[in-house]
Amino acid sequence: MATKKYILDRFDDFFVVLFEKNNKVNKLVILKDKFTIDAKIGDLIEVHMKEDKSGYDFTILKEETNQTKQRLLDLIEGMKKE
Repeated sequence: MATKKYILDRFDDFFVVLFEKNNKVNKLVILKDKFTIDAKIGDLIEVHMKEDKSGYDFTILKEETNQTKQRLLDLIEGMKKE
């Protein structure tokens, strides 16, 4: 499996739910104890399945997350002015 980008959608009782960036149809559900990073809802996360399919490697893409949040805030401000 190639590396893909996901947005952290929510934490359920036992699972973490992520949606693929730019494709809300594809979701990834992972057991909480296998989610090995300290991420928060809305974070953009790079997910790579390990070669032996024993789990995943995660990377939080903080700069890209912050850029996206700033674009949304700018859009909201622009709508308020109209």
